Amino acid sequence: MRRTRYRPIGLSGEETVAKAKEQALRLLRYRARSERELLQRLQAKGFSEATAKSVIARLKKVGLVDDAALAEAVVQSALSDTRPHSRWEVRFKLRRLGIPDDLIDPALTDWTDEVERQMAERYLRRRLPSSPTAKDLERAFRAAVQRGFELTALRDALRTLTGDPDALL
Repeated sequence: MRRTRYRPIGLSGEETVAKAKEQALRLLRYRARSERELLQRLQAKGFSEATAKSVIARLKKVGLVDDAALAEAVVQSALSDTRPHSRWEVRFKLRRLGIPDDLIDPALTDWTDEVERQMAERYLRRRLPSSPTAKDLERAFRAAVQRGFELTALRDALRTLTGDPDALL
């Protein structure tokens, strides 16, 4: 079923904008959202693109919608999370949230190669038994690669965990 634009009979353009703003604020009450995500959600509710964009512009002006701050918050959350994340995984999440590419790279500046290695090591520690066999190492390595960890970080982490400089070479 195709949705029609939100413009009930008897509502002026200003009233429609007020309803869109109310809907946007309701969405922002649950969690921060990107401009693109808000635009899509408002359009899905039946508001026109022009109405949604004008509401988003007002919310940006007062600081309720800030893609750069959202990107930074997502990265900081991933860095402090108990579950290890790869840089690729965080980048993918930011794209899925609708953060523009030009804001993703600055947000990931804290995610150094050393952080990636530490995250890979934490991930492998969780995946490996206390006395891992070669097969266990290979399985954990493959799982980490599928999660997006960089190969150099994984190799360094495996060397640290096993004490073997030739681990999985």
